[in-house]
Amino acid sequence: MRWPQWYPTRADVMGILFVLVVTCLFAFLVMRFPNFHQDTGFGPDWECKSMPQGDPVCIKKPGR
Repeated sequence: MRWPQWYPTRADVMGILFVLVVTCLFAFLVMRFPNFHQDTGFGPDWECKSMPQGDPVCIKKPGR
């Protein structure tokens, strides 16, 4: 049985490099910013909790 031969073209090499660059960029961002979360826009005096079903619930912290 003969195995098919694969000769990579320029497009193949560029595609592989593109996938490697995107993967490395994603890995770098995940390692550099491990606690990234989307800002809710309410400010530091609000506390928001995620709910398993539905939207998050936000309550305002009592003033001191």
